[in-house]
Amino acid sequence: MNRDILSKLRQIPLFEQISSNEEYLRELGEIGSFRSYAASDAIIKEGEIGDEMFIVLTGGVEIRKRTRAGDNYTVVRLAAEQNVFFGELGLIDEDRRSATVIASRDSSFLVIGKKNFVEFGERRPEIAFPVTLALSRIISARLRKTTEDMLTIFDALVNEIKG
Repeated sequence: MNRDILSKLRQIPLFEQISSNEEYLRELGEIGSFRSYAASDAIIKEGEIGDEMFIVLTGGVEIRKRTRAGDNYTVVRLAAEQNVFFGELGLIDEDRRSATVIASRDSSFLVIGKKNFVEFGERRPEIAFPVTLALSRIISARLRKTTEDMLTIFDALVNEIKG
């Protein structure tokens, strides 16, 4: 694994607890595969079953969501310079993807599949456990934010009805 990829992995928040150990990062990176997509290519499609996480090495993506009315909107734009990843829930379960991800420009990714991650965790728990713990913290923070957002919307609806 080349130095640029190791440097990128060191910057990914999910790997913060192991970022100072180059050998750990190397081993983790070796369970993944590299993929490239051209601008406008769909990387993930909302509703498909998924079991992979993507680390953006170069380029960028748009995460798009379909409303209940069938309209599409861009939730967020992510760039490699932001040290980002997506699809991480695929390491936990093999459920339907919650959004579509489109390459916003020519992009490359390190892709880690659930099967490889679980097998790696069984072999190298000292590496996989801190990553799993970080993943849990990220998911917990998102759940808290979603709950807060739902309460805000609920309050606004109650005020609208009363008002």
